Amino acid sequence: MLKINLFTPPKFTRQPLNIRYLNGITGKQWQYASSGRSAIYLILKDLNVKQILIPAYLCSTVLEPLRRLNITPFFYDLDEQDLNPSLESIECLTSKHNIKTILVASMYGTPASLMEIEEYCNKNGIFMIDDAAQGFGAKLGGRYVGGFGDAGFFSFSPGKPTAGHMGGFFWSKEFVEVERSNHCLTHYFRWLDFYFNRYKVYDSRYGFFKVLINLFSRVLLKFTNIYSDNMCKFEDSVLGGILANNRNDSHFFRNRYHEEFVKAFEGSNQFRVVQSLRGVASYHKIVLLFIDKKKAKVFIDYMLKSNIAVLGGYQLLVDDLGDLPNVKRINHRVVELPIEDNKEKMTYLFNKVKEFNG
Repeated sequence: MLKINLFTPPKFTRQPLNIRYLNGITGKQWQYASSGRSAIYLILKDLNVKQILIPAYLCSTVLEPLRRLNITPFFYDLDEQDLNPSLESIECLTSKHNIKTILVASMYGTPASLMEIEEYCNKNGIFMIDDAAQGFGAKLGGRYVGGFGDAGFFSFSPGKPTAGHMGGFFWSKEFVEVERSNHCLTHYFRWLDFYFNRYKVYDSRYGFFKVLINLFSRVLLKFTNIYSDNMCKFEDSVLGGILANNRNDSHFFRNRYHEEFVKAFEGSNQFRVVQSLRGVASYHKIVLLFIDKKKAKVFIDYMLKSNIAVLGGYQLLVDDLGDLPNVKRINHRVVELPIEDNKEKMTYLFNKVKEFNG
């Protein structure tokens, strides 16, 4: 039986990392960070931030650097149409809590209303961090997502447009001087884990070897502080290849399959496909918003039985949803489907969704 895995990354060819080119096309001076959360940590560390406004619907790892820096998070609502930040909510909550730092995340490869939020932040003296962890490669008004506001970052992680073992890049208008550490053994085992358990996910060989690598990688990461790590020498060509893959429009097939999926299921009475409302998206998943939680749960079970590694959406970062009506409505209704550069697998996925959809 076919197996479709959400985290199988697009293939790439190793090549030298061209930071000068990245700086040139974005107009920013990018620095290495060992992860997206490390980028947030490094950006915020020297700003003396006491509180920050972040999305209520986002990966929970965003909270880790805030805890390390003793920063109090407040949470804003989303736009139910594309699951991106609600400008109305941002305006309301920054005023209500006198917040001067905000993290703006573009969800699932679709650009947020970055121009409007950037304009609002500029007028009100708010430091805006453009979180492109899920959307680097997407563009808005000719600018790359990740390049708006006062600082920005993107990262290399499974299940993202820039899928890789670890690492990322950030920039800030406030120069960030970093005392770098070196933990290349940790980096290398993260790469081995990624290579064998992502690229070789369908290869039945190395079974016990894969488990050992994964275990050792997790142990190293748990007991190593890599927040200010250098990039290791071997990673230059790995990350360079991933960036080149993204830059050379190889994400075209993902956008093509996404467009075909939208057309195939635009009349569904069970779910709606989340789409970009602006700019040029860089889709890496097909995201569905179901009419209710029960339908979403039944669909997830059906896909898993069909050997498709489907996922539910993020767990909410806050329990108090009084100021977050849209987040409350979409909770447990989001489902993420994989996109792979394989016609046979995508045909199989489409057919399984059609069977479920009736």
